[in-house]
Amino acid sequence: MNREYWDGFEDYELKEEHDIDDFVEGLANKVSKAFSGLEDRYHPAYLGLKNSSLLYGLIREKKPEVVIETGVCNGMSSAVILKALDDNGEGKLYSIDLPVKAGSIEGRTGAVLPPEKESGWVVPKGLRQRWKLKLGNTYYELPKLFEMIGYVDIFLHDSGHSYETMMFEFGIAWSHLKEDGLLLADNTDKNRAFLDFSKAQGRIPYRLNVLALVERSEPR
Repeated sequence: MNREYWDGFEDYELKEEHDIDDFVEGLANKVSKAFSGLEDRYHPAYLGLKNSSLLYGLIREKKPEVVIETGVCNGMSSAVILKALDDNGEGKLYSIDLPVKAGSIEGRTGAVLPPEKESGWVVPKGLRQRWKLKLGNTYYELPKLFEMIGYVDIFLHDSGHSYETMMFEFGIAWSHLKEDGLLLADNTDKNRAFLDFSKAQGRIPYRLNVLALVERSEPR
C-alpha cells in the first residue's frame, strides 16, 4: 500500500462492524481451487476479509436502491455486494465486465478468469435475483446503462485502472449519482485520477481501508 498516497485521504467511519468471514472464505476457497493449476503471474482479484467486510457494511448502512460496479472478474466483490443487498431486503446490482481468461492474451498478468469460468462465476445462485450482468467495454456499456436506469446510489469502479478510464467512469457516474450517493474505487493508488477528480468536484476524498470514497453531497 502506498502510504504517501493515502495521506491525502480522511478515514471514512462506518456505524457498525460486520463479520462475514465465513461467507467470504467459502468463496475464496472456491476461487483458490480454480486457480490452483494456473501460473503465479495470474491472480483472482480478491478483496480480502477486511475489505469485504467493510464493503458489506457500507452497503448495509446506506441501503442503496441501485448499485453499479465496473469490473467483475471472478465475482468476489459482486457476491459481497449482493449478500448485503439481500440482507437489506432491497436493492439491485448492475455490473459491467470485460472478461479476460488466463492464457487468452499473450503476456497478460494480473486479474483473470480461469479458462473454464465466466464472469462472476463465484456468485452464489441464491443471490443472483438482484443482479444484472453486462459484458462489454465500459466506454460503450456505461452510457447505455445510465440511459436505461437514470441514476445510481453507489458506484464502484474496479475495471481498467488507467487514468483516462477512471476519469471517464468517475465523470459519467458523478453526473448520475443521487444527492446522497457515493463514488467508490479500488486500486486508486495506481495514479492520481481519484484525487484529481475529488479535488475538481470540491469534495473530500475518504478511504475505507483500501477503497477510495467520495460523497456526492456538499462537504459538511
